[in-house]
Amino acid sequence: MVVPLALLGVWFAVSAGGAISISILPPPQRVATAAWEFFFGDSRVTLPGVVPFVGSGGLHIGASVVRCLVSFALAIVVGVIVGLGLGLSRWVSDLLDPLVNALRAVPLYAWLPIALVWFGIGETAARVLIFIGALWPVLIATADGVGRVPRGHIETARMLGTPGRRLWRRVYLPSALPEIVTGLRLSLTLAWMCVIVGELTGTTTGVGAMMNAARESGRIDQIVVGMLVFAVIGLIADLLLRMIARPFIRWSQT
Repeated sequence: MVVPLALLGVWFAVSAGGAISISILPPPQRVATAAWEFFFGDSRVTLPGVVPFVGSGGLHIGASVVRCLVSFALAIVVGVIVGLGLGLSRWVSDLLDPLVNALRAVPLYAWLPIALVWFGIGETAARVLIFIGALWPVLIATADGVGRVPRGHIETARMLGTPGRRLWRRVYLPSALPEIVTGLRLSLTLAWMCVIVGELTGTTTGVGAMMNAARESGRIDQIVVGMLVFAVIGLIADLLLRMIARPFIRWSQT
């Protein structure tokens, strides 16, 4: 807590001293007021297509979290399946590894125009972009983790009568689980970071959509509120994922 409090003190001092214009960095009390309006202000009726701010904290956070979790879950399924294939099969690795390495080198923003062309403005394009951002860490972690399973573990399992078709479940997956969990943590972080990119596709709900509307209206205090929301929820999500994964990691080590 020392570093955050120190940064807050510097922020107060810089704002009070007038070293930076409030149009560039609003004072903490102004951001706190905007945060109160965001979460507890009286909701106002807005026109269709207008992104609300006052009293819309639950609406925007809920929309962003749902987009993130749906895309993250799909990325886990696809990433683990393809990663297992890359790690277990030389043929699959030779076939897909060059393609995977090429696609994951493409910046997420480069996918934005083509996602808008293919899926149009709105929800589908947003979720596709989040999925793309979340896919690569879990895929690569699964492939690397499975590929590094000690040969002795495999031979021991075969000597104990484990059928070849069950090795992935009894040997490969448990041995690779710690590395997969690390990939999941990075994947979840990137999925949450990619929410703001996905919500630039014309959505009218979501924290990223709110921040984009605040940028267009010059409300830096509202943008800072959005940044703080992203930071807090990202931290909570990482802590929850570690808590959920802890018993599985212990199981993999027994």
